[in-house]
Amino acid sequence: MEINERGVFMSELNTKYGVIKGVISSDFYADGSLNECKVQELNIIKTKYGDFVPQYTEDEARRKYKSSLSFYNNGNIKSISLENSSNVSTRHGIFPAELITFYENESIKRIFPLNGKITGYWTEENEYEICPEIEINLEFIKIKKKVIGMQFYESEDIKSITFWPTDVIKFEMYSHSAEARIGISLYESGKIKSYEPNKPSLIKTPIGNIAAYDVNVLGINGDRNSLNFNEDGSIKSIITSTDMIEVIDSSGSKFIFEPGLKPNLFNNDIMDIVPVCIDFSGNKVTFNKNEENIYDIESSTFKIHNLVKKINEGCGNCESCKACK
Repeated sequence: MEINERGVFMSELNTKYGVIKGVISSDFYADGSLNECKVQELNIIKTKYGDFVPQYTEDEARRKYKSSLSFYNNGNIKSISLENSSNVSTRHGIFPAELITFYENESIKRIFPLNGKITGYWTEENEYEICPEIEINLEFIKIKKKVIGMQFYESEDIKSITFWPTDVIKFEMYSHSAEARIGISLYESGKIKSYEPNKPSLIKTPIGNIAAYDVNVLGINGDRNSLNFNEDGSIKSIITSTDMIEVIDSSGSKFIFEPGLKPNLFNNDIMDIVPVCIDFSGNKVTFNKNEENIYDIESSTFKIHNLVKKINEGCGNCESCKACK
């Protein structure tokens, strides 16, 4: 054990990737295997995606510095916070990263081009300015943008891409032109699985044209979105924050589904919109994930009232929202 220039004790730990030097803090699983550690010396971790240097210096103004490395219980690498932006070589291209996570079988899971902390001294705008632009070739679009992160399947096919909140991606797909915000997700085949519309967008569904848009989407990642497709391109589910749907079932009973309102968690003077979630499966449609709201499409009648709910009625973040501008 050594003491560094700051008077902090440093130790060494044995891993399947070699001896980790300069360890100043560590955490272990119940069986004694290494869970995570923070280092203050240069180390090199060799992976099939390249050789990487875990973060060992602290940038108080910008960089997160919680753990340099984390591991699964079997000893395989789980994540690496990198000292500097480094290129990650995948079969879909070479991408820059400051943080990489892995599956338990050591396949790449997520890549984050940046790993900064947002504070009063370092804003999202500052982070966006230094974010590198990357190029991603998909089956239906070639993207050349700054992205927050990418997720992969264990097969190493791209699973999702998360965009910066200010950016919009335009592309052509199936029966319409798309403008996506937040992100897109893909099937392993490369077919589009879902995307988040930039504004209420009329989409043809088995019960009529519905404006897809989720006013409450958080934008944390592009894995889950309001417009979802089956692999053959048919609509799987849709979320609408604006439309009202009238249903008359086979018995002649009438039901209405429309976005609701609820008080904002942080300001009771603001009302948040509660969107309607609509799922399609075979010849059935389900509203709001409720088994009591399942209707046969062929024997029921549907009337869609588009854009009856104004987005800004429930949006508490009008300064950054582009939906109604």
